Amino acid sequence: MKEVQISDTKYKLCQSASDFYDIRFPLFLSYLRMSVEGIDKPLFKVTMERAVARADKGEFFKAIKEFQDYDTAISLDQVNTTGLSMCFALICLEEGEDQAIVDEDALKEKLDKMRKDGLTRGFVEESVTNFIKASPQSFGDYGTLITMMEEMKEIM
Repeated sequence: MKEVQISDTKYKLCQSASDFYDIRFPLFLSYLRMSVEGIDKPLFKVTMERAVARADKGEFFKAIKEFQDYDTAISLDQVNTTGLSMCFALICLEEGEDQAIVDEDALKEKLDKMRKDGLTRGFVEESVTNFIKASPQSFGDYGTLITMMEEMKEIM
């Protein structure tokens, strides 16, 4: 781990999967998929349940409308940045933070504090990208995706 500072607060930043508790890994993957795929899985599940309930009642247009609303919800800019930001919150530890405790509300609060202290999007992206690259056995396909995206940026 390395020490980083955001405003006056010091944090420990996991540099690879070897710094990271396994209990956090599934949540990290879920948020990583959300950022890459643009899919909010819990929201999709709720949307699917509502759509099926409407279809069961014969309200087919309203069932389709549930998915249109879902599309709008995941297309918002702030939603598309949340997945990667939550990955960052998982790998950037406050002093005394217990990695064995995975509390999404606490992670969101920590992220809000960091943002108020001046956390930049560039630092989030760089930190998560470096974490993934430093853990090729844990993130094989995602590492390949990152490399491809970097190569595309160079071409454009």
